[in-house]
Amino acid sequence: MRAFIAIELPEAIKDSLMSIRERLRHSGAKASWVHPENMHLTLRFLGEADQDAVNKISSLLEEAYHACGPLTLAVQGLGGFPNRRKPSVVWAGMEVRSGDLSAIQAHAEHAAQTAGLPPEEKAFHPHITLARIRDHQALGRLPETLEAAQTYYGGEFTASVVSLFSSELRPGGPVYRRLREFSLT
Repeated sequence: MRAFIAIELPEAIKDSLMSIRERLRHSGAKASWVHPENMHLTLRFLGEADQDAVNKISSLLEEAYHACGPLTLAVQGLGGFPNRRKPSVVWAGMEVRSGDLSAIQAHAEHAAQTAGLPPEEKAFHPHITLARIRDHQALGRLPETLEAAQTYYGGEFTASVVSLFSSELRPGGPVYRRLREFSLT
């Protein structure tokens, strides 16, 4: 199964993200826009993982996360990968107000590698994906809109749970199903 480890977002944060997402949509860019129910902070994408790997990861995370403590996170800033001028992915940034997000992400990475998955090659950059660009020749006013909204503030929330999800790709977009929850308290 395709799987990933993530922090879910409260509805108030999703509402704020939907508001800025609509502003970005009006820029005219040809993109696949993420549905609000699929917005989250990915800690580690696992890709294809068999049930044994998922069970091992779950066991490791259960043990590692119970002593971490909750996080206070703020949705802050907008950008794009690799940059705002020619983005392939449009994102909202995530800043840590309290707690240790780096340690929580490192536990996810360690669990994945211990279960036999290859190491993540990209550095962890906490963000929420808002869109994936479909046509880099049809960005419309997206770069200018991202530049103007780079100081966007989407609110603050406390995260006390990390979840393990399966991801099923369908023609209408991915469908995520929570497999497990791990308390940070």
